[in-house]
Amino acid sequence: MGGALSTDGAEQRASSGEELNQRLAHRFAAKCFEPLELTHLKENFFSRALDQHGIRYWNEEILSEFLGIPDGAGSAAAATSDGSLDAGPVIFRMVSYLGAFPFQNTMAPTVLTFESMVKVVVLLTERYGKVLKRGKKDRMKLLFGSLADVGRRDIITVLKEATEDSLESIGPSDPRSASPSTHNTGFLVDQPVNDEDEEDDDDLAIAALESLDAIEVFKHDQRIDKTVYESKISLTTFRRLLTLLLVTAPLRPLGRVSKFTTGLSKPSLDAVHEQVDSILAALDPGEASDGIGYKSFSKLVSTSLPYLFDPLTPLFEHLLFSKNLDLSRKRDSQTTNGLTSKPVPTPPSTPPLSPPLSPVISTGGFDSCILNPALLSHLSFFVSTNVHIPNIFRNRTHLHPVFSSTEHGESLTSFSHHVMTWQAPSILLVKGAVVSESSEEQLTTIGAYLPQPWKQTSSYSSRRSSEAPDPSTLPCLFELSPVHTVVQGSPSFSSLKSNMPVTHFSTKTGIAIGCMIPPSSRKSFGSDLHPKPAGGGSLLIDSALENATFIVSNGLNGPGVFLPPGISPVLSSTSLTASVPSMSSSNQNITKSADRRLI
Repeated sequence: MGGALSTDGAEQRASSGEELNQRLAHRFAAKCFEPLELTHLKENFFSRALDQHGIRYWNEEILSEFLGIPDGAGSAAAATSDGSLDAGPVIFRMVSYLGAFPFQNTMAPTVLTFESMVKVVVLLTERYGKVLKRGKKDRMKLLFGSLADVGRRDIITVLKEATEDSLESIGPSDPRSASPSTHNTGFLVDQPVNDEDEEDDDDLAIAALESLDAIEVFKHDQRIDKTVYESKISLTTFRRLLTLLLVTAPLRPLGRVSKFTTGLSKPSLDAVHEQVDSILAALDPGEASDGIGYKSFSKLVSTSLPYLFDPLTPLFEHLLFSKNLDLSRKRDSQTTNGLTSKPVPTPPSTPPLSPPLSPVISTGGFDSCILNPALLSHLSFFVSTNVHIPNIFRNRTHLHPVFSSTEHGESLTSFSHHVMTWQAPSILLVKGAVVSESSEEQLTTIGAYLPQPWKQTSSYSSRRSSEAPDPSTLPCLFELSPVHTVVQGSPSFSSLKSNMPVTHFSTKTGIAIGCMIPPSSRKSFGSDLHPKPAGGGSLLIDSALENATFIVSNGLNGPGVFLPPGISPVLSSTSLTASVPSMSSSNQNITKSADRRLI
């Protein structure tokens, strides 16, 4: 009797989970899409879906083909000869996990039905604000769970078995089976593990169900106490994802993905691989073989790559427009799969035009000898130029080359003439050879984002202390290669003493960013006049524009303009707005040496 009761309870919970899954998908569809978008999504999905036992679903080949992502098979297989862009399996793994939300523990990986795809599009295009109270906070955990593949059962086997088992369970072969189900035993990443130091990661899922009055059912289904992710992301998986994100970073809504994933020259692909290697080098060396743990993943993304997953938004927004849809024909008001929508207006005969979202790099005068598309994509993962639309590929940021030592000569006078008169934010890039004890030469690319114009004096315009900063108003120092490093500006930098400006320019000592400037006096001689490193990071370039010193400190240099690496500014408000119609790209080639020191 006890066994029978347990079975009935399990079936009831499974049924309740399926019902909640349907209701949640319906809520997502109603709240997060415009009626026309939902109509396009249905057209795209059902016109391509496979059918088995009356269930319509997508497999990996259909998903990759539609998104234009190389997957090692099909028409996009020859996108790159080395297979580094074959991210189809990675993306399919992600959506198979996210489609089970919020029941990843028992339903992931799930069959990609229409309901699953609705949730995937909402989560990956960040449209969850209307239905999830704490979506932004816990999206990181969902993304990690969707990528983790080390410590699980073989992921490909799981996906295939899950699809087969789910579809077979739907069929009429076993009349004693429960109601149609599309779940399985879940990923090991979601198995219960106790860790008192970890926050409960149920927040996002609970928020999704609060409005459905289904908290108790959800909590009964979830068996996670103080979750710590034992599973990890393999380096191969993360490398393929990074390659795809770097290549598609400039993608516009409704833009052709194949424009970025096919026909890449070897130099272009090598430049992308260099940036991928730089980001991976920022991880703990021990994770190269064991995989990337949740703490390392979360710290890397939240503190130095906050906009890493932005390219997924326009990629999955492709599902919200169908080129084949003709709404001039009369259609049955009843929609497929039980999801109804409001009457939709007649769409224009051509796709809606997107604004010019990619940064425009002016070619008038000279070309940058440092900045390339891969490096620009890397910058877009952490440089914010607008509080509302941080990503530089989507906020109409324009890049204007202002100064290059190759073009204008290694002269501070020339630098002052071109840069000091530029009344807009600027990006300073420095490339050179690292000075080391070994005879091997290693190139490095370092730089700074400066949201305020340069000043001749050591003063720096500051805001009132009562105004909370946003990322677009804070400077940052960075290293793009060989090791990705970002040193964020301190929210309190404007309250520092006047001898700690963000930028300092002197014909005698050169250029200093984030340094303490000694007071000048008759008794000061030689090295006493040189700027001193301060705070978490500093950049010094000598007066001959020949040597640069990039210094990163973990607090040894006291307070300063920049925070130590790995720390993100805590913003209490985002009330400030910053419209950046143009930026400068100040480039310097350090041809002799670039002295890089880590303290």
